[in-house]
Amino acid sequence: MKFYLIVAKGSKQGLPIPVNVDLFLIGSDPMCQLRKDRLGGKHCALMVRDEKVFIRDMDSGQSTLVNGSVMPPSEEWPLHAGDRIAVGSLEFLVQLQEHALSGKDLEEWALRCLDTRHEDDAEEEDQTGKRKTAASAAASIINKLNVMRGLVKGRLRVGIERGITVVRFNDDALVEEADISLVKKELCETLNKPNMRVLIDLKNVSKMSTSAVRMLADIHRWLQQYGSTMAFCRIQSELAPALDIMHVESVPIFADRDSALSKKW
Repeated sequence: MKFYLIVAKGSKQGLPIPVNVDLFLIGSDPMCQLRKDRLGGKHCALMVRDEKVFIRDMDSGQSTLVNGSVMPPSEEWPLHAGDRIAVGSLEFLVQLQEHALSGKDLEEWALRCLDTRHEDDAEEEDQTGKRKTAASAAASIINKLNVMRGLVKGRLRVGIERGITVVRFNDDALVEEADISLVKKELCETLNKPNMRVLIDLKNVSKMSTSAVRMLADIHRWLQQYGSTMAFCRIQSELAPALDIMHVESVPIFADRDSALSKKW
């Protein structure tokens, strides 16, 4: 399995670093594949196992951050596309790429990934029919995100439409306890303002454990304390029984996003 670390800040911002080994070490030790002074000797390790990517803090005495959260020493966490890793002064975006790219196409793809997960309509052409440069394509996508789609925040995409905060999950599965815990933390950090209307868009989610549904129920109750309301939209049919079992049916559920945005709840 191949994935990329995309440099997220500094003079080399947008540089894609391919990782095609099962163990990739970051630190100052000579045996590390990615080396930088002032990092721990073996600062952290990226591992591929069962077609999944994991990160382990190597207990070097220096912190490893994932989406702003400090990893406990020697602990291992799963990683997903869109996650951000920070070690020392370095910051990377984790991204997967299923199709081979080269040269300018790879650079353009990497720049776009810094601001949005690659969607079907993310690739645009200018009026002359030529592909836009990486800079203009990235700027165009940023503008669209700010207006409509929202910004990627860890495992969430958050935007505001018609005064409603729309939250969409980037992952297609909410099953692992570590993932659910991090998603809950990100939701609480994002939705901590009073009197919000929050629409949870489940379009991407095809698998959800009872723990994940329980987490959403907790978020619903937590929002009510702030005078906020919550609704769901675009729930895949296979998830409906789980939501019923956990009695989350008290939250308004809409078949499509436009209906949810136009109704009062």
